[in-house]
Amino acid sequence: MIFDLGGVLIDLDMPRCLESFRALGADPSVILQRPDSAGANNGRAKATLCDGLVANGAMDLYQTGDISTEDFVSGIQKFCHPSTIAEQVLQAWNDCLLTIPDYKLEFIKQLRAEGYKVHLLSNTNEAHWVHIAEKHFGGMADEYFDCLFLSQEMHMSKPNDDIFLAVLDKLGAKGEECLFIDDAQANVEAAQALGYNIYKAPVKYDFRKEIQNILNPMTHTSTIIVEEKHLACTVGSGDLPVLATPMMVALMENAAMLCVQGELAEGESTVGSHISLSHVKPTPLGKSVSAIATLLSREGRKLTFHVEAYDEQGSVGEGEHVRYIINKEKFMSKL
Repeated sequence: MIFDLGGVLIDLDMPRCLESFRALGADPSVILQRPDSAGANNGRAKATLCDGLVANGAMDLYQTGDISTEDFVSGIQKFCHPSTIAEQVLQAWNDCLLTIPDYKLEFIKQLRAEGYKVHLLSNTNEAHWVHIAEKHFGGMADEYFDCLFLSQEMHMSKPNDDIFLAVLDKLGAKGEECLFIDDAQANVEAAQALGYNIYKAPVKYDFRKEIQNILNPMTHTSTIIVEEKHLACTVGSGDLPVLATPMMVALMENAAMLCVQGELAEGESTVGSHISLSHVKPTPLGKSVSAIATLLSREGRKLTFHVEAYDEQGSVGEGEHVRYIINKEKFMSKL
């Protein structure tokens, strides 16, 4: 289990930080950029932060430990009002740090108690880490994490491949043995490309149920006996007496619907919005066919499932299915 820090564990308020820098006379763009305006630095992608921002200039160097806190502060002071002192720059930078909800700290302890190795992989810097380690971990981060992978100590940053590969090397693990949790799309995509299992966590979100679903996935199996009404020649999707692809899809959707039905609030249901699949083998009349839906992730009201159908001779088809949680009354009122 490899957790990001900012945006996943600790809540951040970047607008507050940017306003603090503006109050000191500094244009926030001297330290932060949007990805579409931030080119690579010597072939290395700039360090991701949060809210779709990446580090720029001195901040990028500070995130990878290539300049000291003193050099970072003095570099930023050049863009501030002449009277700005070092303590004001550090306070402005730390103004983005809010709190780590207690339930997230307890969840990490719970995971470790259950036997999982839990690590931290963060694009951070000395000023932020000193503040967070003391205020939120009581100076004892090793009570929460087996290993700390901090960009300023590794002289690497996400989303570059080298930091993800260095983590695997240190852990003696393969990507498929790890679950990486981050809030930045660029970071989870980079990790996934290297074989990691990934979960993109919404910021300021209680993701415990989703993580538990990944570790102990929710599944449901729906089964039918292929009858005349299920045949391709009956429904018009083909002219042969075999299971119609639309009927296989319906079975998969049924399994996904029933998979989460017991978790919904009163008045809620789910509706299918997308399915991408293959149908690779025919199933004849009178044979049993089953569909298994496994919940892969939940992002707000969006549910993503792996779906697979099989009959007595093996796999029939598989794919990915997306459903959304809706309020039935509101949904029907829009028709």
